[in-house]
Amino acid sequence: MRAVFVLYLLVTLLYHVSCCEKETHYMKDGKCCKMCGPGKRMLVEGKCEDPACQDCPNGEYQSGYTRETKCERQPYCDINLHFKPQQAYPSKTSISECECEPGYYCTQDDDCSTCMEHTVCKPGQRLAKKGSPVSDTVCEACKNGTFSTEDSADTCKEWKTCEHGYDANTPGTSTSDRTCLGAPIYRVLIGVGVAVLVLLLAIIFFVLYKTKKNAGWIEIPNLKPKIAVLNMINNTQDIDIEKTSEQPRQPEEDIDNSVPVSPTPSNMTENGKFCCSRARQRTYCLMY
Repeated sequence: MRAVFVLYLLVTLLYHVSCCEKETHYMKDGKCCKMCGPGKRMLVEGKCEDPACQDCPNGEYQSGYTRETKCERQPYCDINLHFKPQQAYPSKTSISECECEPGYYCTQDDDCSTCMEHTVCKPGQRLAKKGSPVSDTVCEACKNGTFSTEDSADTCKEWKTCEHGYDANTPGTSTSDRTCLGAPIYRVLIGVGVAVLVLLLAIIFFVLYKTKKNAGWIEIPNLKPKIAVLNMINNTQDIDIEKTSEQPRQPEEDIDNSVPVSPTPSNMTENGKFCCSRARQRTYCLMY
């Protein structure tokens, strides 16, 4: 009979244990009791099936079910140590991990307790991998034939290639470009040709200017006012002529248009004198 009773107790205990969830319940005095949920803590172990729970205070959290009477404290992130400012009301159900400000990083190995500055890639290097809040920057040296002159350059630039007719004055390095010396012959010829053309144009302009000045080229004045005055004078003369034509004509006097005539037998007088003039196809003889 005793054996049957012990077996009954064992079966009952195993039943309660198997039916009690470990994540949300706990065993007490052979009973399966409830825990307080995330973001809460247990005040007093009251009733097994209905415990007294309270929210975690600000700055504390509880990520899972618990029978503890205290919550976990949120980490303190000091802005003087290059941490970002924390939220005014952090979560009560999960940890609010500290984050470093830009340019700094922290590792997960030390739970981000300190912030370290990102490595700065020097001239002659390039940025192979940018730093993150949880990892450092990765730098890589510039390959042969390339260079960089700035800190944390994204890429390395290739050396300059000297054109035909140029000579490499100084070779390139990982921090400086190659410099070229000299000038291609075609550029020199183009420059000389342009200079000669400009000189010829200047000479032609100078010769034309001198020729114009010596020839006395002047601008033709405006003759319209003078033409108007001449027209006015001509009109006045026409009026005078009309008035004159209206007056009675006077008999014209014979005008002696005589010209000297050489003495010949045809113009000699009986006394041996000759006519000295001829007027209007009539000969007048002067008798001496």
